[in-house]
Parts: sequence; structure tokens; C-alpha cells
Amino acid sequence: MQNDQKLPLFAYGSLMNNLFNYNRHLQHATIGEPVKARVHGSLFHLTEKGYPALVPGEDWVYGEVFILKDFDEMLARLDTLETYNQGSQPNEYNREVLIVELWNQETQEYDRETQAYVYRYAVENDPSFLEESFPLPSGDWRKFYETGEKE
Repeated sequence: MQNDQKLPLFAYGSLMNNLFNYNRHLQHATIGEPVKARVHGSLFHLTEKGYPALVPGEDWVYGEVFILKDFDEMLARLDTLETYNQGSQPNEYNREVLIVELWNQETQEYDRETQAYVYRYAVENDPSFLEESFPLPSGDWRKFYETGEKE
């Protein structure tokens, strides 16, 4: 593995607190509580895969920021989960460093920024993306997952 900068992780799908991949991979692998956060992009639900895809865009996509314990080991595990292969074969997701806005409980606003790793969907590697996905304009996959309601 390359020598990656130790940054927090922004999760917007199944890695969010108490969802299925959080429980499998992150439940005991983070420091402190997750912080509500948002990032610019467009969010889609992948109907054949059952999870979300963040692509570039100007809307807000909502999720959580985590600090990883055992950073190098956890990042390698998450890269495998997200099929981020660092160039050895086509990626399903690309791990990128993006500016993330953090929720401030005291002010009740997104008023702080940090850099975080974000797994953005490699739509260029998915020729069926348009046929097998639908947009989530609210940018909130947890809401969709928990209610099943399309927006």
C-alpha cells in the first residue's frame, strides 16, 4: 500500500453508523462518535447492487465522518470493500480526498470544513449505470434505505 495521508473517512452509504457495512467493518474500528457531514455531489441508488453511488455534482450528499483506528489496515480493508484497486484493474469506486463540511451541534449548522477520504463511484467503469440506478435528490441514502421511499 502507498503511504496514504492519515485523514478521516466520509461515509454516505452502508458504512454509516449502524448500517450493515458499518456493523461488519467499522463498529470497533473508529475513534469517538461519527460526526454528521456533507459533501458536494450527486447521489444515486444502484438498483442491482443495493447500495449508493456518489458522483460529481453540485448538490449536497449527507453522511458521517469517522476517524479510523489502525489507519493503514482499515484503509486497506475499505479499499477492498469498495473495489478500489489503485490502478491494478478497473475500480468500482475511486478513493479521493475532498473537502467535507462538518455539522456543529452547538450552532446547528454545517460551519466547519475538513479534508476526508471519500469513495466516489467510478461511473466510467459501469456501462449500465444509467439503466440500473436512480437519483436521490435529497442526498440522504440512510433515509432511502430506512424508508424504501424514492423521492
